[in-house]
Amino acid sequence: MQFDLSGQTAVVTGSGRGNGRETAKLLAENGANVVVNDLDAEPAETVAASIRDADGNAVAVDADVSDRESVDAMFDVASDEFGTVAILVNNAGIGQGDRFLNEPDGDDFRTNLEVHLFGAINCTRAACGGMVEQGYGKIVNLTSIHTKNGVGMSPQYDVAKFSLLGLTKSLALELGGEGIRVNAVAPGWVNTRLTEGFEPQTREQIIDQNPLGRFGDPEEIAETIAFLCAPASDYVNGHELRVDGGQAPIDTWKHRYD
Repeated sequence: MQFDLSGQTAVVTGSGRGNGRETAKLLAENGANVVVNDLDAEPAETVAASIRDADGNAVAVDADVSDRESVDAMFDVASDEFGTVAILVNNAGIGQGDRFLNEPDGDDFRTNLEVHLFGAINCTRAACGGMVEQGYGKIVNLTSIHTKNGVGMSPQYDVAKFSLLGLTKSLALELGGEGIRVNAVAPGWVNTRLTEGFEPQTREQIIDQNPLGRFGDPEEIAETIAFLCAPASDYVNGHELRVDGGQAPIDTWKHRYD
């Protein structure tokens, strides 16, 4: 699917790998100037270089989205390199932790919220001023299949993603009148490094409970994000778009207290 994003500046957080990487590449293919962000400099630069090699425009910025000063510095780079940010994809995330409520978890709840929720807040604060001035912007938050009905094997991750969905709904109302659309994409089980370590029985259960009989691919998530970043979706606001193949719930929680 083709979308004209010519001349628009896009920041894609967590885009050194997986869904974010494919999103950054696809937005660039459709004309956007892309800021490739990752916590680590090397994967971010690798993706940015691949975009430039394909005659696109990209710059890599290593920044921690949970740190507001780091985020502000990243947006300064975006502005200096490409101008006002029109597209923000809040994709940066961390692994689920796979720790249950009755287990010692250190700061897992806090860490998940700081990255998924406050990371999106920090980036949105940095982006929305310019978006308001130009009267247009697209913000896409990456939620999760966990917001469908919870998964029950990682309450820290569930809470953070439900919170991000709440932020999406609220900001869609607050910013819609300024010409800014705020939506969410909720990926199902996708072939990324977050799922590659799943036990074989977990992977089998997920596939058995999916009408399409497979995991998704990052390119499929990127296509959906690109739609929500493009003018084609200008009348879509406050929506969570699921890309999960119609996944039914899995029951990894059943024997938690055996």
